[in-house]
Amino acid sequence: MDGGASPLLSVIIVAHCDSPNLRMVLEFLRKQTVSQRIELIVVTASAERLNLPKEELEGFWGSRIVEISTKDAGSAKAAGVTAASAPLVAFTEDHSFAAPDCAETFISAHSLGNFAVVGPVMLNANPGPSVSWGCFLVFYSPWMAAREGVEHLPANQSCYKRDILLEYGARLPDMLQAESLLHWDLTRRGHRLHHEPAARIYHLNFSRLMPLLLEHLLAARIFAAGRSKNWGAFRKLLYALGAPLLPLIRFKRILRDAMRVRLETSLLLHAFLPLVLNLCAGSAGEMLGYALGAGTAGERLFAFESERHLHIHEDDLRAISSLGAS
Repeated sequence: MDGGASPLLSVIIVAHCDSPNLRMVLEFLRKQTVSQRIELIVVTASAERLNLPKEELEGFWGSRIVEISTKDAGSAKAAGVTAASAPLVAFTEDHSFAAPDCAETFISAHSLGNFAVVGPVMLNANPGPSVSWGCFLVFYSPWMAAREGVEHLPANQSCYKRDILLEYGARLPDMLQAESLLHWDLTRRGHRLHHEPAARIYHLNFSRLMPLLLEHLLAARIFAAGRSKNWGAFRKLLYALGAPLLPLIRFKRILRDAMRVRLETSLLLHAFLPLVLNLCAGSAGEMLGYALGAGTAGERLFAFESERHLHIHEDDLRAISSLGAS
Protein backbone atom coordinates (compact mmCIF):
# COMPACT_ATOMS: atom_id res chain seq x y z
CA MET A 1 0.00 0.00 0.00
CA ASP A 2 2.97 2.31 -0.54
CA GLY A 3 1.92 5.57 -2.17
CA GLY A 4 5.36 6.57 -3.43
CA ALA A 5 7.15 9.36 -1.58
CA SER A 6 7.54 8.68 2.12
CA PRO A 7 4.72 9.77 4.45
CA LEU A 8 4.99 13.03 6.35
CA LEU A 9 2.54 12.05 9.08
CA SER A 10 1.28 8.80 10.59
CA VAL A 11 -2.21 9.08 12.08
CA ILE A 12 -2.84 6.51 14.81
CA ILE A 13 -6.34 5.49 15.83
CA VAL A 14 -7.27 2.78 18.32
CA ALA A 15 -10.44 1.14 17.04
CA HIS A 16 -12.35 -1.89 18.26
CA CYS A 17 -15.07 -2.51 15.68
CA ASP A 18 -16.60 -1.02 12.57
CA SER A 19 -19.13 1.71 13.36
CA PRO A 20 -20.78 4.68 11.61
CA ASN A 21 -18.75 7.18 13.66
CA LEU A 22 -15.46 5.42 12.85
CA ARG A 23 -16.29 5.51 9.14
CA MET A 24 -17.02 9.22 9.43
CA VAL A 25 -13.65 9.79 11.11
CA LEU A 26 -11.92 7.98 8.23
CA GLU A 27 -13.92 10.02 5.72
CA PHE A 28 -12.70 13.23 7.39
CA LEU A 29 -9.13 11.92 7.24
CA ARG A 30 -9.46 11.10 3.53
CA LYS A 31 -10.52 14.72 2.99
CA GLN A 32 -7.29 16.05 4.47
CA THR A 33 -5.45 18.31 2.04
CA VAL A 34 -2.33 16.11 2.43
CA SER A 35 -4.08 12.74 2.60
CA GLN A 36 -1.62 11.25 0.07
CA ARG A 37 1.23 11.91 2.54
CA ILE A 38 -0.62 10.41 5.51
CA GLU A 39 -0.02 6.89 6.76
CA LEU A 40 -3.06 5.50 8.57
CA ILE A 41 -2.34 3.14 11.47
CA VAL A 42 -5.38 1.38 12.94
CA VAL A 43 -4.59 -0.40 16.21
CA THR A 44 -7.08 -3.05 17.24
CA ALA A 45 -7.38 -6.13 19.41
CA SER A 46 -8.76 -8.14 16.49
CA ALA A 47 -8.77 -7.34 12.78
CA GLU A 48 -11.54 -9.91 12.41
CA ARG A 49 -13.76 -8.15 14.92
CA LEU A 50 -12.84 -4.75 13.47
CA ASN A 51 -14.11 -6.03 10.11
CA LEU A 52 -13.35 -2.74 8.38
CA PRO A 53 -14.02 -2.79 4.60
CA LYS A 54 -10.89 -2.42 2.49
CA GLU A 55 -12.16 0.75 0.82
CA GLU A 56 -12.25 2.52 4.19
CA LEU A 57 -8.45 2.20 4.37
CA GLU A 58 -7.84 3.66 0.91
CA GLY A 59 -7.07 7.26 -0.05
CA PHE A 60 -3.89 7.56 2.02
CA TRP A 61 -0.15 7.14 1.36
CA GLY A 62 -0.64 3.76 2.99
CA SER A 63 -2.49 2.05 5.79
CA ARG A 64 -1.82 -0.71 8.30
CA ILE A 65 -3.89 -2.64 10.79
CA VAL A 66 -1.85 -3.46 13.89
CA GLU A 67 -3.24 -6.20 16.12
CA ILE A 68 -2.39 -6.02 19.81
CA SER A 69 -3.11 -8.27 22.78
CA THR A 70 -2.94 -5.47 25.34
CA LYS A 71 -5.97 -4.24 27.23
CA ASP A 72 -5.02 -0.63 27.93
CA ALA A 73 -4.96 2.45 25.71
CA GLY A 74 -1.37 3.45 26.49
CA SER A 75 0.04 0.17 25.21
CA ALA A 76 -2.20 0.29 22.15
CA LYS A 77 -1.05 3.79 21.23
CA ALA A 78 2.58 2.84 21.83
CA ALA A 79 2.17 -0.08 19.42
CA GLY A 80 0.95 2.41 16.83
CA VAL A 81 3.97 4.65 17.38
CA THR A 82 6.31 1.68 16.95
CA ALA A 83 4.58 0.63 13.73
CA ALA A 84 4.52 4.14 12.22
CA SER A 85 6.78 5.10 9.30
CA ALA A 86 6.52 8.91 9.34
CA PRO A 87 8.65 11.30 11.41
CA LEU A 88 5.47 12.78 12.92
CA VAL A 89 2.66 10.85 14.61
CA ALA A 90 -0.77 12.18 15.51
CA PHE A 91 -3.33 10.41 17.65
CA THR A 92 -7.02 10.56 16.94
CA GLU A 93 -10.17 8.82 18.16
CA ASP A 94 -13.25 7.28 16.59
CA HIS A 95 -15.15 10.38 17.72
CA SER A 96 -12.73 13.16 16.69
CA PHE A 97 -13.10 14.94 13.36
CA ALA A 98 -10.26 16.98 11.91
CA ALA A 99 -10.84 20.05 9.73
CA PRO A 100 -9.57 19.45 6.17
CA ASP A 101 -6.31 21.35 6.65
CA CYS A 102 -5.54 20.06 10.15
CA ALA A 103 -2.88 17.50 9.16
CA GLU A 104 -1.19 19.98 6.83
CA THR A 105 -1.18 22.56 9.63
CA PHE A 106 0.40 20.08 12.07
CA ILE A 107 3.15 19.31 9.56
CA SER A 108 3.78 22.98 8.83
CA ALA A 109 3.94 23.94 12.51
CA HIS A 110 6.49 21.21 13.21
CA SER A 111 8.60 22.30 10.25
CA LEU A 112 8.63 25.96 11.33
CA GLY A 113 9.31 25.45 15.03
CA ASN A 114 11.34 23.10 17.17
CA PHE A 115 8.36 21.55 18.94
CA ALA A 116 7.98 18.13 20.51
CA VAL A 117 4.18 18.35 20.37
CA VAL A 118 1.71 20.47 18.40
CA GLY A 119 -1.89 20.55 19.58
CA PRO A 120 -5.11 21.78 17.97
CA VAL A 121 -7.90 24.13 18.92
CA MET A 122 -10.79 21.98 20.11
CA LEU A 123 -14.39 22.55 19.02
CA ASN A 124 -17.65 20.88 20.03
CA ALA A 125 -18.96 18.56 17.30
CA ASN A 126 -22.44 18.13 18.84
CA PRO A 127 -23.16 21.43 20.61
CA GLY A 128 -26.88 20.90 21.16
CA PRO A 129 -27.16 18.73 24.31
CA SER A 130 -26.30 20.12 27.73
CA VAL A 131 -24.43 16.90 28.57
CA SER A 132 -22.23 17.41 25.51
CA TRP A 133 -21.14 20.80 26.84
CA GLY A 134 -20.74 19.35 30.33
CA CYS A 135 -18.30 16.88 28.77
CA PHE A 136 -16.54 19.25 26.40
CA LEU A 137 -15.90 22.07 28.86
CA VAL A 138 -14.41 19.75 31.49
CA PHE A 139 -12.04 18.04 29.08
CA TYR A 140 -11.25 20.72 26.52
CA SER A 141 -11.97 24.23 27.83
CA PRO A 142 -8.25 25.22 27.96
CA TRP A 143 -7.94 24.66 24.20
CA MET A 144 -11.06 26.37 22.82
CA ALA A 145 -8.72 29.09 21.54
CA ALA A 146 -4.95 29.03 21.04
CA ARG A 147 -2.73 30.32 23.82
CA GLU A 148 0.98 30.67 24.51
CA GLY A 149 3.03 28.89 27.13
CA VAL A 150 0.95 25.72 27.37
CA GLU A 151 2.17 22.96 29.68
CA HIS A 152 -0.06 20.29 28.18
CA LEU A 153 -2.19 19.81 25.07
CA PRO A 154 -5.33 17.84 24.16
CA ALA A 155 -4.84 14.12 24.75
CA ASN A 156 -5.57 11.80 21.81
CA GLN A 157 -5.69 14.80 19.46
CA SER A 158 -2.11 16.12 19.24
CA CYS A 159 0.87 15.58 16.92
CA TYR A 160 4.31 14.43 18.13
CA LYS A 161 7.81 14.01 16.80
CA ARG A 162 8.05 10.22 16.69
CA ASP A 163 11.72 9.99 17.63
CA ILE A 164 11.08 11.91 20.87
CA LEU A 165 8.37 9.45 21.85
CA LEU A 166 10.60 6.49 21.06
CA GLU A 167 13.20 7.83 23.52
CA TYR A 168 10.91 6.62 26.31
CA GLY A 169 11.45 3.00 25.27
CA ALA A 170 9.65 0.56 27.56
CA ARG A 171 8.13 3.49 29.49
CA LEU A 172 6.18 4.76 26.49
CA PRO A 173 2.95 2.79 27.14
CA ASP A 174 2.73 4.22 30.67
CA MET A 175 3.49 7.73 29.43
CA LEU A 176 0.77 7.53 26.77
CA GLN A 177 -1.83 6.26 29.23
CA ALA A 178 -2.36 9.82 30.50
CA GLU A 179 -0.86 12.26 28.02
CA SER A 180 -0.90 15.23 30.39
CA LEU A 181 1.78 13.45 32.43
CA LEU A 182 3.79 12.92 29.24
CA HIS A 183 3.53 16.61 28.32
CA TRP A 184 4.66 17.71 31.78
CA ASP A 185 7.62 15.36 31.54
CA LEU A 186 8.54 16.69 28.09
CA THR A 187 8.54 20.29 29.32
CA ARG A 188 10.66 19.30 32.33
CA ARG A 189 13.15 17.80 29.88
CA GLY A 190 13.35 21.10 27.98
CA HIS A 191 11.07 20.28 25.04
CA ARG A 192 8.61 22.83 23.68
CA LEU A 193 4.86 22.42 23.21
CA HIS A 194 2.86 24.51 20.74
CA HIS A 195 -0.86 25.23 20.60
CA GLU A 196 -1.55 25.87 16.93
CA PRO A 197 -4.47 28.26 16.22
CA ALA A 198 -4.95 27.07 12.62
CA ALA A 199 -5.36 23.38 13.54
CA ARG A 200 -8.97 22.53 14.39
CA ILE A 201 -10.51 19.31 15.64
CA TYR A 202 -14.20 18.74 16.41
CA HIS A 203 -14.79 16.39 19.33
CA LEU A 204 -18.00 14.35 19.53
CA ASN A 205 -19.07 14.26 23.17
CA PHE A 206 -21.45 12.03 25.05
CA SER A 207 -25.00 13.33 24.96
CA ARG A 208 -26.13 11.04 27.80
CA LEU A 209 -24.94 11.46 31.36
CA MET A 210 -24.12 7.99 32.69
CA PRO A 211 -21.47 6.96 30.14
CA LEU A 212 -19.83 10.36 30.56
CA LEU A 213 -19.54 9.98 34.33
CA LEU A 214 -18.20 6.44 34.10
CA GLU A 215 -15.56 7.40 31.54
CA HIS A 216 -14.34 10.38 33.58
CA LEU A 217 -14.26 8.38 36.80
CA LEU A 218 -12.02 5.75 35.21
CA ALA A 219 -9.82 8.21 33.31
CA ALA A 220 -9.29 10.36 36.40
CA ARG A 221 -8.30 7.35 38.46
CA ILE A 222 -5.73 6.35 35.83
CA PHE A 223 -4.36 9.90 35.73
CA ALA A 224 -4.03 10.18 39.51
CA ALA A 225 -2.40 6.75 39.82
CA GLY A 226 0.13 7.61 37.13
CA ARG A 227 0.85 11.02 38.60
CA SER A 228 1.46 9.64 42.09
CA LYS A 229 3.31 6.50 41.06
CA ASN A 230 6.57 7.53 42.76
CA TRP A 231 5.07 9.48 45.66
CA GLY A 232 5.25 8.52 49.30
CA ALA A 233 2.19 7.34 51.23
CA PHE A 234 1.72 10.65 53.07
CA ARG A 235 1.64 12.73 49.90
CA LYS A 236 -0.80 10.33 48.27
CA LEU A 237 -3.06 10.56 51.33
CA LEU A 238 -2.86 14.36 51.28
CA TYR A 239 -3.91 14.54 47.65
CA ALA A 240 -6.69 11.98 48.17
CA LEU A 241 -8.10 14.03 51.04
CA GLY A 242 -7.86 17.18 48.93
CA ALA A 243 -9.65 15.69 45.93
CA PRO A 244 -13.12 16.89 47.02
CA LEU A 245 -11.91 20.46 46.44
CA LEU A 246 -11.15 19.78 42.79
CA PRO A 247 -14.65 20.50 41.38
CA LEU A 248 -14.51 24.06 42.77
CA ILE A 249 -10.95 24.66 41.57
CA ARG A 250 -11.65 23.33 38.10
CA PHE A 251 -14.98 25.09 37.78
CA LYS A 252 -13.18 28.40 38.34
CA ARG A 253 -10.69 27.49 35.60
CA ILE A 254 -13.51 26.60 33.21
CA LEU A 255 -15.17 29.97 33.88
CA ARG A 256 -11.85 31.69 33.15
CA ASP A 257 -11.49 29.76 29.90
CA ALA A 258 -15.09 30.55 28.93
CA MET A 259 -14.51 34.25 29.53
CA ARG A 260 -11.35 34.15 27.43
CA VAL A 261 -13.27 32.88 24.38
CA ARG A 262 -16.40 34.92 25.26
CA LEU A 263 -18.64 31.89 25.59
CA GLU A 264 -22.25 32.87 26.11
CA THR A 265 -23.51 32.86 29.69
CA SER A 266 -26.67 31.07 28.57
CA LEU A 267 -24.55 28.19 27.32
CA LEU A 268 -22.79 27.86 30.68
CA LEU A 269 -26.15 27.78 32.44
CA HIS A 270 -27.34 25.19 29.93
CA ALA A 271 -24.33 22.99 30.77
CA PHE A 272 -24.16 23.68 34.49
CA LEU A 273 -25.63 20.50 36.00
CA PRO A 274 -23.86 17.90 33.81
CA LEU A 275 -20.67 19.96 34.07
CA VAL A 276 -20.73 19.88 37.87
CA LEU A 277 -21.59 16.18 37.97
CA ASN A 278 -18.75 15.48 35.54
CA LEU A 279 -16.33 17.41 37.75
CA CYS A 280 -17.48 15.39 40.76
CA ALA A 281 -16.93 12.12 38.88
CA GLY A 282 -13.40 13.22 38.08
CA SER A 283 -12.80 14.18 41.70
CA ALA A 284 -13.97 10.75 42.87
CA GLY A 285 -11.72 9.06 40.33
CA GLU A 286 -8.67 11.03 41.45
CA MET A 287 -9.39 10.26 45.09
CA LEU A 288 -9.43 6.55 44.27
CA GLY A 289 -6.29 6.84 42.16
CA TYR A 290 -4.28 8.59 44.85
CA ALA A 291 -5.56 6.36 47.63
CA LEU A 292 -5.69 2.94 45.94
CA GLY A 293 -3.84 3.23 42.64
CA ALA A 294 -5.26 2.45 39.21
CA GLY A 295 -6.58 -1.02 40.05
CA THR A 296 -8.34 -2.35 36.95
CA ALA A 297 -9.34 1.12 35.71
CA GLY A 298 -7.12 0.88 32.61
CA GLU A 299 -8.65 -2.38 31.48
CA ARG A 300 -12.18 -1.21 32.33
CA LEU A 301 -11.73 2.03 30.38
CA PHE A 302 -10.33 0.16 27.39
CA ALA A 303 -13.31 -2.20 27.45
CA PHE A 304 -15.70 0.75 27.82
CA GLU A 305 -14.15 2.48 24.81
CA SER A 306 -14.68 -0.68 22.76
CA GLU A 307 -18.43 -0.11 23.14
CA ARG A 308 -18.43 3.68 22.94
CA HIS A 309 -20.27 3.59 19.62
CA LEU A 310 -23.30 2.13 21.41
CA HIS A 311 -23.67 5.43 23.30
CA ILE A 312 -23.63 7.57 20.15
CA HIS A 313 -27.13 8.49 19.07
CA GLU A 314 -28.75 9.48 15.78
CA ASP A 315 -28.72 13.18 16.62
CA ASP A 316 -24.98 12.96 17.29
CA LEU A 317 -24.37 11.37 13.90
CA ARG A 318 -26.48 14.04 12.21
CA ALA A 319 -24.36 16.70 13.92
CA ILE A 320 -21.22 15.12 12.44
CA SER A 321 -22.81 14.92 9.00
CA SER A 322 -23.58 18.62 9.14
CA LEU A 323 -19.91 19.30 9.90
CA GLY A 324 -18.87 17.43 6.79
CA ALA A 325 -21.36 19.38 4.69
CA SER A 326 -20.28 22.78 5.99
